[in-house]
Amino acid sequence: MNIACDARSLVGRRTGVATWLTEVAAGLARRQGRTVSLAASRAFELPEELRTAGVRQLPPPRPPIPGTLWLHTLLPRELARSGADVFIASLAVVPRRCPVPAVAMVHDITPRTHPHRHTLANRFCFNAYLEESLERAAVVVAGSAATEAALLEHLPFVRSKLAHISYGVDATFSPPAGGDDGSAARERFASGLRYLLHLGTLEPRKGIGTLVRAYEQLRGRLSDPPELVIAGAPGWGVAPIMAAIESSPARRHIHLPGYVSREQARELLRHAEAFVLASEVEGFGLPLAEAISCSTPAVASDIPALREAAGDAALFTPPGDPAALAAAIGRALEPEVTAELRRRAAARAPSLRWEPVVEAWDAVLARVVAEATARA
Repeated sequence: MNIACDARSLVGRRTGVATWLTEVAAGLARRQGRTVSLAASRAFELPEELRTAGVRQLPPPRPPIPGTLWLHTLLPRELARSGADVFIASLAVVPRRCPVPAVAMVHDITPRTHPHRHTLANRFCFNAYLEESLERAAVVVAGSAATEAALLEHLPFVRSKLAHISYGVDATFSPPAGGDDGSAARERFASGLRYLLHLGTLEPRKGIGTLVRAYEQLRGRLSDPPELVIAGAPGWGVAPIMAAIESSPARRHIHLPGYVSREQARELLRHAEAFVLASEVEGFGLPLAEAISCSTPAVASDIPALREAAGDAALFTPPGDPAALAAAIGRALEPEVTAELRRRAAARAPSLRWEPVVEAWDAVLARVVAEATARA
């Protein structure tokens, strides 16, 4: 089975979608009788885990052209030329005149349900093509129960073709080895001091303003509060977020390392006193699952996607409520609560691996190809 994927998420810095695509594509390529090709509207460097798995790249257009234009005009011809049997629309948009059956992966539909939390360009490129793409898809995969529910509410025609396949966590996200006391991480990211951690792109829906206000309150309650590390690349709408940080009375205790590599993210997660994700809306919340896999105490917004990611291994608070968030972080720092959250995280972690995710994807793709072959 020859599998082709939309790999535009691999252009530029690695995001949660890029992590998902990397793990699924590499896992599929390692299976017997599977060939995986990645296509994008611009050239990109193939991650090492994809090279070692035997994943190949289809040639990008020269010169590069806008992604949506490429998807609908040049990609169909490239798919036919490559001998693909099935196409994974990893950003939910299926090419018009796609020459092979397509499976649409929907990480979330927040450009439709929460348009004020996205750029105009993102809203247009997603919303303009979403409905017709899901109509063309042989199968629509929702990455979480929250996304599945949103699809059924807003696009109920997908019910007959809908599947739910969640996400996983790289096995390298694990508790620190013996002898690693975290001093190097604290020195590198928090001036040698204990720290709380937020990890993710800096954009409005991540609730960073709420986190900053909660942190200010927390500093007034604790005699020896940790520092706050807010790690992630600037996204759209970052100006008000930075203004809130810069004007905060706790500013000198807030550290902004910017974008961090996967290895640095793992180091940060392993040694944080607590991981905090105060998002207003999420498709899944991969950094939260990664924190739990590192046995890090976690505090998260009480929204369905984060409940699904964390299970009972986090404390949950209403989104947008700084006082409740500050209280929950304070609880997570109490020794007895910290120990209990670590215990729950260790019990939760084995269920957060990629192997069953890849297995489920392989089964869906094989079924789609078999049905297309039977119709031919």
